[in-house]
Amino acid sequence: MTFDIRSIWVVAALCSAGFSFLVLVLKRNFSDYLGRALTYWGLAYFCFAGLFFLALGEPWEGPFLVFVVARTLGAFGFAFEYWAISALKRQKHSAAWLIAPPVLLFAALIWSTYAHRNVAMVLAVSNFVYAVMMLRNAASLARPEDDRRPFVDMLAALSFLALTVATTIAVAGFLRTSRISAGYNVNSPRLVYISIAAIVVESFLFGLFLLAVSERLNYDFKFQSSHDPLTELYNRRTFEEIGHREVSGAARTGLPLSLFVVDIVHFERFNEEYGNAIGDFILRAAGDALLRSLRDEDYLCRWSGDQFCALLPATSRAQAERAVEQAMAAIGALDISVEGKPVRVEASIGAVTRENNALEFPLLVKLAYVALHQAKESGQNQSAMV
Repeated sequence: MTFDIRSIWVVAALCSAGFSFLVLVLKRNFSDYLGRALTYWGLAYFCFAGLFFLALGEPWEGPFLVFVVARTLGAFGFAFEYWAISALKRQKHSAAWLIAPPVLLFAALIWSTYAHRNVAMVLAVSNFVYAVMMLRNAASLARPEDDRRPFVDMLAALSFLALTVATTIAVAGFLRTSRISAGYNVNSPRLVYISIAAIVVESFLFGLFLLAVSERLNYDFKFQSSHDPLTELYNRRTFEEIGHREVSGAARTGLPLSLFVVDIVHFERFNEEYGNAIGDFILRAAGDALLRSLRDEDYLCRWSGDQFCALLPATSRAQAERAVEQAMAAIGALDISVEGKPVRVEASIGAVTRENNALEFPLLVKLAYVALHQAKESGQNQSAMV
């Protein structure tokens, strides 16, 4: 019995079509960046299904245009995968990477097909373009996201890289053995191996992509449960958990610990004069400014409506005073204007330091509020420590 590679292509076409349908059905449950990522990934496998379906007609024996369209659909598939990866990682994507490679490949294949009717050259050129696009996808997956590199992303990047290497070796084999001829045996071991490798790796990548979507979903749930939706700083519940942990750690190590509360002066006035949208903008800007003024190891939360709370581990009283000064300067340096009119934002800050005593976290917060009250009694845009 003679082996026919088309039996593999039938399986690949049906699997790709099924994957595409499944992803596009799942996409209905998402309306954010995950929905866009699933849409692009589904379109990618729709293109791969078209590639394998068109390949079943043995176009190299007659209608070469069908063969060219099939290989071009493969390029569109890898391009949509790039868009899906960019959407998943919330990175900027280039429209040129969706349009340029398939269009250039189509032009090159038209030339090699109708000028030379050379199927082997078509395979070599298209596989080279595929290798470049897969390498681009691997690089996109390997890029950090929010200062982290999820394991599933790195595994998918390695899968793309492995397929890139296999495809490049196959292209090199074409060139090394000079088998660029008008005829080509589609059941040759080289093409069989490449086809099987592509099908296996792309099936594996499909599962990895769904795992990556699930990882983002879990990460987003955890982020939303621990952060304030407006400022994206820690929320009060999470900050209190951190505070109890850090106080316990300071008690064991004997290191100092400081905390300060920031109150935006006359914040209600901003909402009354400019509206809630401007008030929200000022809160976000103030939170960003405070976060930049702190160290990487410090913690900042939105404590209540217009108040922020910062926890500074291993920080003495003198260091806390400098941190408060930097926070005051950061708030005062905010450059905000409404309809061309500058809006001055000021803050009052109350701070406390735990040094070699048994103060618990709730008492630290109470003492910081005592200091904040003293700062307000001294006038606006003031700070105090107890």
